[in-house]
Amino acid sequence: MKHITLTAILALALSPVLAQQVLFSEDFEGIQPAFTLNTADMGSVPAGDNFWLVNNAYTGGTGTLECLGIPFNFTIPNTAAQPAGISSANGNYLHITSAAGSASGVVNSSFAAADGFCTDAANHFARMSADVSTLGASDVDLSFWWLCAGGPNSYGEVYYSTDAGTTWTLISTPIAAYRNQSAWVQQTVSLPAFAGQAALRFGFRFVNAVATAANDPAFGIDDVSITSSTVETEVITGALAASTHCPGSVVAVPYTATGAWNAGNVFTAELSDINGSFAAPTVIGSVTSISSGTITATIPTSTPVGTGYLIRVTGTDPATVAGNTTAPITIIEAPYAGQDTHVSFCETDDPQLLLDFMPGASSCGTWTGPAGSAVPNILDPAVAASGAYTYLTNCAGSCPQDSAVLTVGIIAAPDAGTSTSVIVCSDGPAFSLYDSLAGTPNASGTWAGASLPIGGMYDPATMVPGCYTYTVAGTSPCVNATSTVCVAEESCTGINEAIGGLSSLRWLGQQGSLHQVRIGTVKPRSVELFDLSGRQLEAMTSIQGDLLSVNMSGAVPGVYLVRITTGDRVATLRMIHQ
Repeated sequence: MKHITLTAILALALSPVLAQQVLFSEDFEGIQPAFTLNTADMGSVPAGDNFWLVNNAYTGGTGTLECLGIPFNFTIPNTAAQPAGISSANGNYLHITSAAGSASGVVNSSFAAADGFCTDAANHFARMSADVSTLGASDVDLSFWWLCAGGPNSYGEVYYSTDAGTTWTLISTPIAAYRNQSAWVQQTVSLPAFAGQAALRFGFRFVNAVATAANDPAFGIDDVSITSSTVETEVITGALAASTHCPGSVVAVPYTATGAWNAGNVFTAELSDINGSFAAPTVIGSVTSISSGTITATIPTSTPVGTGYLIRVTGTDPATVAGNTTAPITIIEAPYAGQDTHVSFCETDDPQLLLDFMPGASSCGTWTGPAGSAVPNILDPAVAASGAYTYLTNCAGSCPQDSAVLTVGIIAAPDAGTSTSVIVCSDGPAFSLYDSLAGTPNASGTWAGASLPIGGMYDPATMVPGCYTYTVAGTSPCVNATSTVCVAEESCTGINEAIGGLSSLRWLGQQGSLHQVRIGTVKPRSVELFDLSGRQLEAMTSIQGDLLSVNMSGAVPGVYLVRITTGDRVATLRMIHQ
């Protein structure tokens, strides 16, 4: 017995809750009824010996009907009074009235004075003036009060239309021909075809096929209503396949939807906060549907780790919140490789920790360089290549691994060479400051100093001795590079042991590793180089025009003597090598 009771209670709890809704009602008490009378639907005529009329006449009377030129007297009986079940008992009602009775001032329910003589066969139709929507309804009832004595060939019919009155279908169940009923009774009709319609209408037709075996009253209608029994909308969130989830993971959220949901309804899966509150829920997935199903949802990657999260499902049309939520779920920490980003280093920068440029990234991962091979987390800009460095996590746990790309740009550092100093003759020729720099400086730099070097040339005749700065601009993040050439001038008389015409020889100073001597018209037969100890050194010389060049590359700084011999003369000059 306990089992039966529990089963009954459970069945009641799971049964859908029905709600009754009135979609249409007409008691004919208003100024303009919601029915159009005497239409041509279903082969009916708008006028004739009978017609539809709305009034509150129930009293019959007598009159005269002329047939074949002979007057006939007739009597129309009273129409039955309405019972208390009708909303406005004995008020206005829709009914058929005979033209003959109306002409005699009798306008209650009658047809051709219930007399088939001199009466043409005709049908008369009254229909609803507007559509009723039953979309979403589980079932629909048409209810009305009616009477009609009629006869075998004189009776009422009820029709329905699902296309706004373009076509009509006779309702034959439970009654096809309404007759043999002189007192008011209520009729309710429910057909599956009534539900789920966007443009439902009903109509009443009186059929008069001419017969003497007929009685009044004619077809009378009152208190027409259309109601729907709908299952109240409800959505129940189903159980998840797992209780532990990772940020960014996909979750299938099942739900059960009951009741009538409108087209375009959206079911949405929502995630609570870490404490299970839906005060500000996070939407994690949705589906447009009017029936049960599953929502493919995604846990946001930014969801904090915690154990108190809940998931529920809501509907939009009508607006409905889930009757329950999932059991609490746990969000565990997922591997995070950081966001794709770009960074640039100067080739002279110190070694860098790549992971420092991926904020928040998990430390359990490895790097792959632009060539596709593994590289350490430390990058040395001096030897590293530009390109994409991929970080792939390799962390413990069930959450999927993550990857991110750090695009590295290695920028070449500017080279301004190595600073030097030169001593030149105050009356010597112009020379290139750039050529005076040591190393391999970039040629794209600019000069600054006490005088303005034109094109990087120093001219002793016009410029001021001092240090001249050479600057090569760096491309960020590389800084500018600088070096200097310090120029000193002196009077270059040298040591002259001139004989005859060799007194015109003159040392012009040092440019780089070259020393230049102005020889004028002298044609040297030999050139010898000595240090101060008198040791003769190997000298590489060349003559161009009136200039003799002595290459002292590799010589240590100091004072040197150069001896120039012609056919019959010898001259010795002193040179200072820096």
